[in-house]
Amino acid sequence: MIGAAVAFRLAEVGAPVLLVEAGRIAEGTSLVSFAWVSACEKVDCDDYYRLSLAGVRAHQELAEELGSQGTWYRRPGVIQWRKAQYEGGGLADQPTDQKLARLQALGYPAEAIGPEDLRRLEPNLKAGAISDADWAIHYPQDGYIEAPIFIGALLRAAAERHGAEIRTGTPVREVLLEGGRAVGVVTASGERIYADVVVNCAGRWVNDVVGHDELKVPLAPTLGLIAYTPPVANAIGKVLRTPNLNVRPDGGGRLLLRANDLDEDLSDGDRPSTSHPAAHALAERLGGLVPALRGIAAEAVRIATRPIPRGGLPCVGSIPGVGNYWVAVTHGGINTSAFIGLALRDEILHGRPAPEYASYRPERFFKAAA
Repeated sequence: MIGAAVAFRLAEVGAPVLLVEAGRIAEGTSLVSFAWVSACEKVDCDDYYRLSLAGVRAHQELAEELGSQGTWYRRPGVIQWRKAQYEGGGLADQPTDQKLARLQALGYPAEAIGPEDLRRLEPNLKAGAISDADWAIHYPQDGYIEAPIFIGALLRAAAERHGAEIRTGTPVREVLLEGGRAVGVVTASGERIYADVVVNCAGRWVNDVVGHDELKVPLAPTLGLIAYTPPVANAIGKVLRTPNLNVRPDGGGRLLLRANDLDEDLSDGDRPSTSHPAAHALAERLGGLVPALRGIAAEAVRIATRPIPRGGLPCVGSIPGVGNYWVAVTHGGINTSAFIGLALRDEILHGRPAPEYASYRPERFFKAAA
């Protein structure tokens, strides 16, 4: 997603762009994401909130610009539980009174809803999903991205409107460095591709494609599993972030499922299979939340390695001491991808680093090189 956004924004203003992709378009981590778009998390950190809000706004503007609202950017609203009221799983991501008050003070669309509101908004949920004494937060303007459609729309526009060249099946093994500057890349076949600027948006493979230790970003990756149900009729309309299950609609009437605590039990040897214990647990939790879906099994499962920089915060910008080279690697990359395209365009072409990334630039990892 990030690479597509950067390629589109550079090509849009007339830069000749070559996008080099190791495999097929949209088969990497972007395809294994809950992909929600929101600025409601980490509201206790002003810098992160401003960055997340810029990401939300950039998605809205890009959808309007491409005329694609309703095809890849869905905004049905998000409901987040305050605490668990149904069996199974641990407590995670608990909203608090303070969180809601903070969001409302910032002017972010967020409201407290009780059991009657929840039944009205999602009538198929289990009775008593939240008790009469409990409440949830509703974010009526939040939503999610359908990643493959988003990536396809950006790259079609980049190629057809603005002349970008896209090469798939072309793994990169090294960034070409000359005199402390990036001058291109070397592919796995040995081909040398020269360029004025190199932008590394390889995500979890960000260090596999550089070939130089001084370009490697310290990472702390984690594994994530998502499961899909078979097509179901009108079961869930909004995005639900409950303490033991995140669920949202997906294409063709399917539901997409994930859970933070189940991801913690994944290991490198796990394979994406509908028989995976986490897939069974997700299906059981869904049945506990939506009685009509009890007994349903996962139809498909995907596992990916999330590209998280060490410390968990984004790493976007140029590396000190290396000219003409930029990197963009971050957890939650779908949320901020549209904004990263704008930010790197303005920095690369006009020398204007985005203030939203002032706290999240590569300098924190590469001060010695500077």
